[in-house]
Amino acid sequence: MNQYEAMIVFDPTFGANFDGCESEVRRLVERAEGEVVFLHRWDERRLAYKIKGRKRGVYVLFYFNAEPNRIARLERDAQLSEHVLRTLVIRADGVTREMMEKATIARTVESEEDDDSSDFSRRPRRGRRGTETSTVAGGRENDGASDQEALTGASAKGDSTELP
Repeated sequence: MNQYEAMIVFDPTFGANFDGCESEVRRLVERAEGEVVFLHRWDERRLAYKIKGRKRGVYVLFYFNAEPNRIARLERDAQLSEHVLRTLVIRADGVTREMMEKATIARTVESEEDDDSSDFSRRPRRGRRGTETSTVAGGRENDGASDQEALTGASAKGDSTELP
């Protein structure tokens, strides 16, 4: 038997009750003659595009053991389920119970943070040739010189002017 990691996206009306999601996952794994090792409700999120007419989905992450020739059956059963929007199954040999718990905690914390892609303040500014630049007061660009040199007008040639 191999160990697998799977993520299923459930219909949000069905996924509102986690007990229903859990029983559906266990039913799918049992039909594939496997056993569930770890099961965790990850999050309800907005989908990138509509799937079966839904804009949102409930993500459930789980690990299970099964024979390799049974995975295709599990994926097919999930596709036929009216509650499942999408399924992804990958092999996860060598993943310990401790690692599974850490992964779910990290993903939960990650999903709670704001995903503000319009915040450009964290991105470095790029110059004309793709090099990073820093800005100084007044919006002037400083290509490699330190901020102190830019403010005082001193150059790398040895000019040393002190600020008043």
